[in-house]
Amino acid sequence: MANYIGIDVGKRSLQIYLADKGNSFAVDNTIVGLKKFISNIRKHYKSFSTLIVAFEPTGGYELQLKQFLGQQKISFAVVHPTKVRNFAKAKGWLAKTDKIDSKLICSYAASFNMKPHSDYTTDAQRELHSLIKRREQLLLFKNQEAARADKQIPRYIEESIKKHIQYLDEQLKDINLAIEKLCHSNIEIQDKINKLTSIPGVGKVLAIAAICELPELGNIEFRKLTSLEGLAPFARSSGQYNGKRKIFSGRANIRKVLYMAAVASLRCNDKLKKFYDKLINNHKPPKVALVAVMRKLLGFMDALYRHNSYWNNLHAA
Repeated sequence: MANYIGIDVGKRSLQIYLADKGNSFAVDNTIVGLKKFISNIRKHYKSFSTLIVAFEPTGGYELQLKQFLGQQKISFAVVHPTKVRNFAKAKGWLAKTDKIDSKLICSYAASFNMKPHSDYTTDAQRELHSLIKRREQLLLFKNQEAARADKQIPRYIEESIKKHIQYLDEQLKDINLAIEKLCHSNIEIQDKINKLTSIPGVGKVLAIAAICELPELGNIEFRKLTSLEGLAPFARSSGQYNGKRKIFSGRANIRKVLYMAAVASLRCNDKLKKFYDKLINNHKPPKVALVAVMRKLLGFMDALYRHNSYWNNLHAA
């Protein structure tokens, strides 16, 4: 039987709750604080084999904790913040403090018997993901500045905007060079890119996005993969009402790139073009058919990973 520990992760501190001990304490979100955390739980547990530490993703403040738990061979589960908040409302826990949140996270993990998280990412993938995120941020800044420059503004402000855009272009150039260097220097990443781009319609942008945003590719059931991606249609019916199935949620970034690749693949991938035309001939709406093409394309990518093969060597259905 698993023993759950709930942690509310903050920028400077970690609020910790031991479920079976009813004990709560806080440590700094530093290496020193994490060592103190290990020292404290050793007083309560002879072995770490049954422990599962549950916490929410907090935009990066949890990364040091994840890495430290991995080094200590302690299992952990990353819980969804929205689900935890809805769980709190269902229990009638309306107050919100660090202590309450740590207890709530622990209670949620125990109630749903959360399984240990499987981390499929490597250090190189994490570094590549950070570079991709930084490129997205710089592109956002550039687009915002370009929008400001497209208005009637004083000349000195226009000059300031031009200088900032020029600086952002230089930063983007450096980031793109760093991405290229990492992709070429890391054998595993380069091999994955080569496999994925062997599929007609899959370009380097989608391949890199899949490596960064979808590390579960080839490692979990395809049905779960489509749900993670937000490509699984969910039923909407009750009583006599029978609504249209819809997709929602999932990982929006990779889904946007996959959508563009699916559109492009209709011009260069015969299998996907025939699949799309068949759906259209069966009177499926174009958007529904295109989402089906996205799932099919994702299936091809998953198959290449599983069989460690290339498009020409794999007779994907």
